[in-house]
Amino acid sequence: MNYKHAYHAGNFADVVKHLLLIQLLNQLSQKGKPFYALDAYGGRGLYSLTSEEARKTQEAKGGVKAIMAADVSSAPDAVKQYVDELKVARNTYDKNVYPGSPWWIAHHIEMNPNAGIRAEAFEAKATEYDALNYQLYQLPIGIHHRNAFEGIRGVIPPAERRGLILLDPPFEQEHKDFSVLVDLLAASYDKWPQGVYALWYPLKNIDAVELFHKKMKRTGIKRQLVCELNIFPNDVAVGLNGTGMLIINPPWQFDTKAREILRFIQPLLKSAEAPEMTPDSATNVRWLVGE
Repeated sequence: MNYKHAYHAGNFADVVKHLLLIQLLNQLSQKGKPFYALDAYGGRGLYSLTSEEARKTQEAKGGVKAIMAADVSSAPDAVKQYVDELKVARNTYDKNVYPGSPWWIAHHIEMNPNAGIRAEAFEAKATEYDALNYQLYQLPIGIHHRNAFEGIRGVIPPAERRGLILLDPPFEQEHKDFSVLVDLLAASYDKWPQGVYALWYPLKNIDAVELFHKKMKRTGIKRQLVCELNIFPNDVAVGLNGTGMLIINPPWQFDTKAREILRFIQPLLKSAEAPEMTPDSATNVRWLVGE
């Protein structure tokens, strides 16, 4: 399968990923010390929700469009920030844009110019790299035509000592992809155990996810947090049941913040076609491995 994110831009999985990314960046910035941020799978940087791909799937309706239509006055701060920053992106580019992770990182730096944050984004696919470089070249983030597996090993440990590595791979072959990602995380952790690693993954093949969790436990890495949200139960056969993120070394109390975020947005993102699920049953924030 040749994955193309333009079909899925702004869907519920993107919303969850970017909300958790915002929370991670905010908490890392609170210490007032420099840090490094890398998006290892940068993609195009900006996506149009009126593109042929987006119009074909209409996935943004159950994601960003649902959030933007909701009352977020009582939402966790990260949700309010997400809405406000998306409005900035749309005022800067056009009203139908949806920004990818490199833009959210770069915008965080723009909003915190004295925080000492250095950011980079890698993209291995030439056409996507060209688009990423063209669309974000004026923003405070380095853009590199580089493979994540080679690139991450080449840049860690960073000079800043603190930092975040975001991995958002396409998962074209789930069992195989999970296995090589476990090896990548284990090797990276050995080289830079202080880093925060955030790996996004799909919830569709639950056997593959459970095996991934077992393999991650066997690495011996401490402080592994799982954050998951389902829009369909795992035993319902659909294209994508939910979305997850495994975070190694999350900031203090990130688990509490993540739980609040996911429980607030779950009723907004739930599918009308899915069996009824409560925020408690549809969200899962737990320590895969503790201290």
